[in-house]
Amino acid sequence: PAAATDAWRVRASMVYLQSGADQLYEGKSEIENYLEMQIKMRLASLSAGVDAPWGLGLTATVPWVEIWKDEALVDPATYAGVGDLELRLRQDMNQLLSFKSGPRFGLSLGAVAPTGVYLAAQAQSSRFAGQGSSSGGARELNIGRGAWWLLADLDVAWPVFARVLVHGGAQWRAPQTVAADGFAWGNEVRANVGVRVTAVQRYLALGVVGDVQYRGLPSYTPLGADGPREIFPNGGGVNAYVSPGVFSNPLDWLGFSASYRMPLYNDVNGQQVVQGPTLFFGLSLNWNFAGIAPVPAPVIKSKSAVIGEKAQVAEIAALPVPGKVTIVDYWATWCAPCMELSPKLEAFAVARPAMDVVIRKVEATDWQAAQWAHY
Repeated sequence: PAAATDAWRVRASMVYLQSGADQLYEGKSEIENYLEMQIKMRLASLSAGVDAPWGLGLTATVPWVEIWKDEALVDPATYAGVGDLELRLRQDMNQLLSFKSGPRFGLSLGAVAPTGVYLAAQAQSSRFAGQGSSSGGARELNIGRGAWWLLADLDVAWPVFARVLVHGGAQWRAPQTVAADGFAWGNEVRANVGVRVTAVQRYLALGVVGDVQYRGLPSYTPLGADGPREIFPNGGGVNAYVSPGVFSNPLDWLGFSASYRMPLYNDVNGQQVVQGPTLFFGLSLNWNFAGIAPVPAPVIKSKSAVIGEKAQVAEIAALPVPGKVTIVDYWATWCAPCMELSPKLEAFAVARPAMDVVIRKVEATDWQAAQWAHY
């Protein structure tokens, strides 16, 4: 998620992935791929968004997908086109609740529109025609999913140390309609947690993410869209992955990423070809209306703080701990000296024999001129 900002901001990103699937699973066990099915996929996901000064952001995401399928018993087939459009509203809760320290978290609500190409289930008389399937286990690959969905997300990011970021999230998706051929998807829930360590400030960070996805049992109508419903035998399950990656943010408005997702665990309903290793490449751009470079602190004439004198800014006045010396550390991700100083301040406080010093951190990464003057 984008960091909080007190200026209007526009942003854009692209994620490209390439993946394949040729392992057939039944439950938790890999079985012989007796159809010799091999699936390959390329996906480019484009996002654009705008963030308001109060932490509310709107994002639109649309994928472009190309899928190849090759089975020993069926001629090779290729599907390509635009996928389902996703719209999401995200509120930065730290800005909404005026949290000045601790983890940063956001809540998102949104919807997915069925804009992608959706092929109806196989009919006995024709491979692509018909409104139902005579075989509950037979489904075509699809770019879109033919239904409206609601989604809700929670994301958390916590810079526990100057160069270490712990992050996580949970995503819930629920179908609101049934596809034209009577197919009904199950609910989906995904959770992830990761850590990112900055090796070279701005230019190189290393990270790893673990995620688990649950897909509920779908249902279908064997005799057509208006027929009785049955549980779809080869859908839903649990999948787990781990993704090491590298990240770079050489400029405040420009970021790059690359990661490799490896499957760790599969437990599927019926028989399913599961997704194999996946390569991801990301590019992100963002632009504040106040400019793309950090606004330097203006020169402000003011008297030095005096020990024992109460701070004039309410947010700072609330930070001191009674009976202890409080050091307020203003820092920013783009400030290399700040990042070097932070662990030394922490070590200094811990080393005090009476533990009479506490450190309070105030992040200034996205401050504009008004905030510099205020604090």
